[in-house]
Amino acid sequence: MIKYFIKIFLKIFMPFMAIFAVYVTISYNAEIKNAELSYKNILKTYYNLVSTYKSDDFNETKSFFKSAALNSSIRITLIDMQGNVVFDSSVDENKLSTLENHLTRKEVEQAAKGHEFYDIRKSATTGKYSIYYAALLSDKYILRIVSDGDIFHNIYSKAKSDIILFLSVFSCFIFLVSLYVTYRLSLPVMELSRVAKSISENNENFIMPKIKDKVMSDAAALIYNINRQLTREKSLLNMERHILSSIINHIDEAVILFDHENKIVKSNFQAYSIFNGAVTEGKNPVTDNKDYESAVFFDNIIHHEKGTIKSILKENMYEIYIRNMQKYRLVVIRDITSSADYEDFKAELTANIAHEIKTPVAIIMGAAETLINDDNMPADLSKKFLNKIYSGSNRLNNIINQTLELYRLENTGVFIEEKADISQIISNIVLQDTGKKIVYHNNTNRLYNIDSFHVEMILTNLINNACKYSSGDIIDVLIHEKNGALIIEVADMGPKIAEKERDRIFERFYTVSKSRSNSGFGLGLSIVKHTAFMYGGKAKVFENDNGGNTFKITLYERK
Repeated sequence: MIKYFIKIFLKIFMPFMAIFAVYVTISYNAEIKNAELSYKNILKTYYNLVSTYKSDDFNETKSFFKSAALNSSIRITLIDMQGNVVFDSSVDENKLSTLENHLTRKEVEQAAKGHEFYDIRKSATTGKYSIYYAALLSDKYILRIVSDGDIFHNIYSKAKSDIILFLSVFSCFIFLVSLYVTYRLSLPVMELSRVAKSISENNENFIMPKIKDKVMSDAAALIYNINRQLTREKSLLNMERHILSSIINHIDEAVILFDHENKIVKSNFQAYSIFNGAVTEGKNPVTDNKDYESAVFFDNIIHHEKGTIKSILKENMYEIYIRNMQKYRLVVIRDITSSADYEDFKAELTANIAHEIKTPVAIIMGAAETLINDDNMPADLSKKFLNKIYSGSNRLNNIINQTLELYRLENTGVFIEEKADISQIISNIVLQDTGKKIVYHNNTNRLYNIDSFHVEMILTNLINNACKYSSGDIIDVLIHEKNGALIIEVADMGPKIAEKERDRIFERFYTVSKSRSNSGFGLGLSIVKHTAFMYGGKAKVFENDNGGNTFKITLYERK
């Protein structure tokens, strides 16, 4: 505001000062001109008085001129037609010969031509500014009357001092008037500026001032009311933005909004969590992305007009919904890796169950057909075929029971009949005597929102599997909690499963393996994996430090 005040002050003060300076200059010059004219007339009067004296004696004439000069404030000079000074009232007669020729003086030169002439200049004799008047006295001499340099100099000095005094006084007056006018003009503007500044800074202690200027008062009131309305609108927008952000961040899918330059305008937490550094607001996920795979993934999204597409990134499958909205593009990305894997798992499981049933059915049908076709079969041979029929029927019954369990999990979903108490479950597990030592490490100390039957079924299948295939004497069972998930780990002492078969152990019927001493139909592990899927978890196997295998199951509690 100080700069604004100075700017207004200068706009008022400077024009006044410029006009006043012009006026003073003109007045000063006019005063000097009047003074010069007055003295010119005085000198001419002196000339007329002096020139009337007539005498044939030149010495008497000089005496008269000298007396006249002494009794007045003038200097009288008599010059012959050749320009030589023959008399000067201010110069001793003995020094007249040293004076230069005066025909070079303008007044003398013009007088010699028969003209009367005035001139103002600095005298070479006295060293002061004077007014000179010269005219012919006779056909032999030129009479020159010169004003006293001190008097003329005093006129200039007095005029100058008067002008300076007047200029100083009037400048101060103009300064004060300009200051007052500036204050009166800028006060409403400064008050309006203070209102605008306080409003822009959201000053809660601000009190609306009373502005005398009606126009500025109305402007301040308008600004104040507009700000109140904008503040309310801003509050509503912030609340709506907060609600919208909360809604978007609670959506399980990744939501990304692109502008017309394919830069990210808005994204939710899930988008950042899934794609990490590839999703940054204000950046293009293709051109500003250092990761080639994710850049290709987003390039495919950007160049797809609209609709739904599927794409794979880092072994995960995503379903992508794209919709154009004027200058923006809304993209919703859903991770369908688990459901895609599960669909593949179901298809493969169905095929494998059908394949597995063929073996016991073939055994039963073959043995029964042999018995039917041979009525005279010895009793011991007949019993052998009957045992095959029983063994095949029993195996078929196990397959059917396990298949029904898969079917129940598939169709009925997960219902928590009884929360899982790990210590109680461990005490309820009954296993066949295989000569193996089962060592439990239970690091849990609470109930889990997971059906206890499913936990018991997982433990039973994994322990039975370890007892069946492990050549070691000890089976280690570790149960603990990590990042909100229940972790079940069952470790044997080998032989280890080949690395190329680990990814297939849960998806296929693991009936024959060169790395294992026994075989079975593998539905137990399929049920374990399926149960883990039902709880949003996963199942995997890896080699442990004992040269054996560790089966690790992750289960998440149901809400």
